[in-house]
This record gives sequence, structure tokens and C-alpha cells, in this order.
Amino acid sequence: MSAFFVKILLSLAVVLGAFGLSSLLRGITRRLGERRGFARARVFQVAVLINVLCLVLGLLLLGAVWGLSGDGVVVFATSLVALLGVALFASWSMLSNATAAVILFFSAPYRIGDRIRFLDGDNTVTGRIRHMGLVFITLEDNGGHHYTLPNNLLLQKTVILLRGDDLPSDQKHCR
Repeated sequence: MSAFFVKILLSLAVVLGAFGLSSLLRGITRRLGERRGFARARVFQVAVLINVLCLVLGLLLLGAVWGLSGDGVVVFATSLVALLGVALFASWSMLSNATAAVILFFSAPYRIGDRIRFLDGDNTVTGRIRHMGLVFITLEDNGGHHYTLPNNLLLQKTVILLRGDDLPSDQKHCR
């Protein structure tokens, strides 16, 4: 067998392996989401993250198969990280919010439809969770007002999950 044919076979194995790993992890995530009653949008967001990570891993392995030198990869990766570092420096909170979204997804302390009270001094907000995204959640209070809260604040501040008997009497009809 020629070296070129071996590289083609290895490349095919890497592509199939990355696709298989991505499918397996997305299936596990989907089953976990169904079992715990997560919203389909939350499961989809994690599936996108899994696809991106498997794609990057597959590209790195393909580069190794085809003889990309380690020096070239290191220079490219360093340049990319420097560029991303400069780009994200002003908005570092975006990265922390995305990380918090993944933590909230897997720990699942709150779900869409739950009523919570977010305690932040004079800025306390009580409402029902209407949306949970990669960067923020949206709360709707009894007056129909919508509030967006960054995901990282849900991990940093006190949040009370309200049950029916925890609600003030004027809010029990909204449960």
C-alpha cells in the first residue's frame, strides 16, 4: 500500500470517528434532556457546542494525519488565541455567560416556566423564566414586563426558586 492510500484511509477513519463521536454525545445529551425535562432549545444549544468541539478535534487530527508540522499548528493556534483574546477582552463576560449557561444546563437548578426571585439588593426581580439562552435568561413578571439577566449572575447571586406556597397572595393565581 502506498503512503497516500494509508493517509486517505486514516482521513476517512478520522472523519467517521469525529462524526460518530458527535452523534454519540448528541444522543446522550438528547436522552439526558428528555429524562430531565429540559427544553428542546437548551438541548439544541449544547448539541451545537458538541458539534463545534468535534469539528475542531477532527480538523486537528486530520492535520496530524497529513503531516502538518507541530510548529505550524502552534503558530496558527497562538495567533488565533491572541486574536480571540483581543476580540473578547472588552466583552469577557460573554465567555463567562456561555460557560454559566453550560453549567446551568447540566446542573438544571431552574427550568423554563419556573418562578424565581433574583436577589440583588434594590434590584430584586421576581418572575417566571420564559427563555434560557447561551448568554442570558428572560424573566416575565406579573405585569408582563420582561427582564434579561446574564447567566453568570444566576451563579453569583442568590436566586430563590418559588413554590406555590412561597408566592405572595396576589401572585398565587399566576402559578
